[in-house]
Amino acid sequence: MMGVAGAIAGSVVARHGLARRLPGWERTNFAGRKVSLTGGLETAAGLLAGTLVAALPCPVTGMRAGARQSTATLVATLAAAGAGYIDDHLEDRFPAQGKGFHGHLGALKEGKLTSGLLKIAAIGAGALGAGALTGTHSGGKALDAALIALSANFINLLDLRPGRARKVASLAACAALPATPLAQVSLGAAQAGIREDLLGKKMLGDLGANAIGAHLGVALTALPMRSKCAAVAGLIALTAASEKVSFSAVIENTPVLREFDNLGRA
Repeated sequence: MMGVAGAIAGSVVARHGLARRLPGWERTNFAGRKVSLTGGLETAAGLLAGTLVAALPCPVTGMRAGARQSTATLVATLAAAGAGYIDDHLEDRFPAQGKGFHGHLGALKEGKLTSGLLKIAAIGAGALGAGALTGTHSGGKALDAALIALSANFINLLDLRPGRARKVASLAACAALPATPLAQVSLGAAQAGIREDLLGKKMLGDLGANAIGAHLGVALTALPMRSKCAAVAGLIALTAASEKVSFSAVIENTPVLREFDNLGRA
């Protein structure tokens, strides 16, 4: 499990180094408490470090992530993290704000650029670049790009309650473990900071949630074609639903989902 170890190590180094020296990375969460956004930076560092480690042959199994898939992962993760940083820290510098795809597109129709729209463009560009590396033909490249972009957006949609995004990302990563060592990295990065996330001390923010979602999306491109098609269809449906309904309300009103969502929280 070199990928897991690499991701955890990268997160820990960031936690005790750079992340502690960043003022102004606090936000108010849903409960009105101050929470640090450095959890996202730590997660992104873990994803990048783990990806580099996963490209090396495992001394036990000999498994390694291919060069094209590793490069695709770095491209998608960096683009998503950069896009998330813009939304986390530069939103108030844009002439308009919007919520959801409709809100951002509505602002664009009025000739106004939102940080969210720029984020969508950056994640999309990163996903297209990554898909060009993972796909074997034009249709496959488009499918992979869609999976990466949708995954980045979906994990971000879940980062509204402590630990929720990390839990879902961990489950999805487990599904891809047999297919690619990169899934180990997604899993390790998601779990590395889950305790502080569940305690409400840190959160992923757009930077971390988009980064782990994009990384996970690249890992999922290693799945069989039918599985990828099903994942894309499901993510499209969930993304469309998020424009109309509150995921938090649905989870709260569904006993099984509510129990899973509350698991581990203080």
